[in-house]
Amino acid sequence: MNESGQLFALQQAMTPAALAWGLVDVQTLELRFANRALQRLLQPSHQAHGIPEREILETARLAIRQCMETGLEATASLPDHPGLWHFSPIHGAGTTEAVQCYVLPTESSFREPDDELGLGHVNRFEAFLDHLPYQIWIATPHGEVTWLNRALHEYAYREVQLLSLREGIWIDIVHPDDLATVNTGLSRALITEKSTGYRLRIKRHDGQYHWFFSSLSPVKNAQGRILYWVGANLGIDSVRQSENQLRDQITTLSHQLRLKQQALDQAETYLAQAQKMGMVNQLSAGVAHDMKNLLFITGLHAGMLEKQLGEPEQLEHVDVILNTIQKAGSLASHLTGFSSRKSMQLAAADPRALVQDLEPLLSKAVGQNAELQLHMASSIWPISVDKLYFENSLINLCINARDATEEQGQITLTAENVLLKRASHAGDYVMISVADNGMGMSEEIKARIFDMFFTTKPEGKGAGLGLPMVKNFMDHVQGLIEVESTPGLGTIVSLYFPRAQPVVPQIPQASAPAGRQETILLIEPDLATRNAMAQVLYGLGYQVVTAYLPEVALRYINSGMKVDLIIAADEFSGALSIAKMQEKLAREHVLIPLILMTSSEEAEVPHAQECRYVVLSKPMDIGELARTVQRMLHPDFTTPADLPAV
Repeated sequence: MNESGQLFALQQAMTPAALAWGLVDVQTLELRFANRALQRLLQPSHQAHGIPEREILETARLAIRQCMETGLEATASLPDHPGLWHFSPIHGAGTTEAVQCYVLPTESSFREPDDELGLGHVNRFEAFLDHLPYQIWIATPHGEVTWLNRALHEYAYREVQLLSLREGIWIDIVHPDDLATVNTGLSRALITEKSTGYRLRIKRHDGQYHWFFSSLSPVKNAQGRILYWVGANLGIDSVRQSENQLRDQITTLSHQLRLKQQALDQAETYLAQAQKMGMVNQLSAGVAHDMKNLLFITGLHAGMLEKQLGEPEQLEHVDVILNTIQKAGSLASHLTGFSSRKSMQLAAADPRALVQDLEPLLSKAVGQNAELQLHMASSIWPISVDKLYFENSLINLCINARDATEEQGQITLTAENVLLKRASHAGDYVMISVADNGMGMSEEIKARIFDMFFTTKPEGKGAGLGLPMVKNFMDHVQGLIEVESTPGLGTIVSLYFPRAQPVVPQIPQASAPAGRQETILLIEPDLATRNAMAQVLYGLGYQVVTAYLPEVALRYINSGMKVDLIIAADEFSGALSIAKMQEKLAREHVLIPLILMTSSEEAEVPHAQECRYVVLSKPMDIGELARTVQRMLHPDFTTPADLPAV
């Protein structure tokens, strides 16, 4: 809203107000507007002293000049005028557009004749706000709405009601198309700790939406710490009428663009997930969790700082910080087990050497009571794999075999060259199989072993990510996975890797392209992490909506807000977790890709098969986050140019 429109809206809103209110011209220091209440307050004095109508007394002029010079509110007691006069600037385009004045009763006016009603013991600030004709609301320093005044209650709910504002019930009265704008404004205010304003449509109790301009300002103590936020909504329906047609056209085009983008994102892809190593995780999960959270925030801020520095000496210091964070993150990952969550780096490798290097870990994975045997052909072709994903896949298969034999059976790992003649896979392949003499599987269970999150293990013993992770890995390398199992006799899982072509020099990975204002819903309970993540995503070109609880995020989506991607922490201990939120959305056929950020190896993941998701371990740098967001928004982005589609 431009300045003249804002002043016009203020005049319209304050004309019928019981509060004496007016606008002062910054050039002449004379009243340019006075509502009826202020006119009544000035009239008797004019008649008594002959003061020209609409002229401000000299005492008031001194207070107005002080207000304009300091940019802060000034107060004065005017001779022969009741109450305390307040003067505050109205800023616009870097200048003071006008000065508003309003008159509040002095302390004595509160005491007569209402002392017997106990007015001295109520919150006079809220009592005053309750009598204003426009809508006022108050929020905590973290942005949680805690109080609505009478005007807002009566507008939205017909009457004053006792509401549970903690769960974001106010979201229900905001137009779905404006939720992202509202949340962006709130998020920016929390990050900058400065006043902000935005437009939105609010639903009246009869179901009709009307346009408002909402302003949000912090109230700070003497030390500069925010005590709470105060917001005010002013009706601007008349201002918005001329813009409705253009906004409808923009909304239609944006909706069509989202539909086309979603059509491109239909290709199903599952990014690699980690199978936890339970014993190590139980020993060190607590320490690694806190360390990764701190490294995550530090790394994001260091990455943003690197972009702003230009001196080579300064950049060297930032590089040291980032390298140290990466080393500390690697240490935390080793403490909590192999994660399988980084992007794949394919390279030609000797499978014999890979398996032999991994043998000590495989022996520890199967345990002392199970027998592990290696049968390796004398000559094996090279294969193109990511070493960590390859190792994690074999570890997962051996752990599954160990569990199937109840840690007391025989496990055999075989590697040899084979010639496949499958319809989908034909030619030279390297087969690596893991066989056990355990309990085996029924056909019903076997049919579901590659479903995300399906597991036959007791709760807390497995997340159902092992075989899906291996399957996703084999698809990525254009390989094949086959399973043979007989109940009571055992299981054989065979991995077929294409014979590697001559090594081609690797082309450096291009930086992730900038966002195209896709809407990302960020769910994070920690304010510092939430602000850092929001700043990074703003810089990458995305529209960011934040929520501090899954309940609030779910209300946004159920209210009709269009979301292209969800980025969420896994640290919510309430009744609704991120996994349960995704499952609720899946039951309503709302399928939104999910990036689950975790500093723990025991992240709870959704069990809905339709949910496409990836788990990112903290800490990660800005580049990894940007590439992951692009992969989830645009699955085709990750397909290497030199590999045919799977």
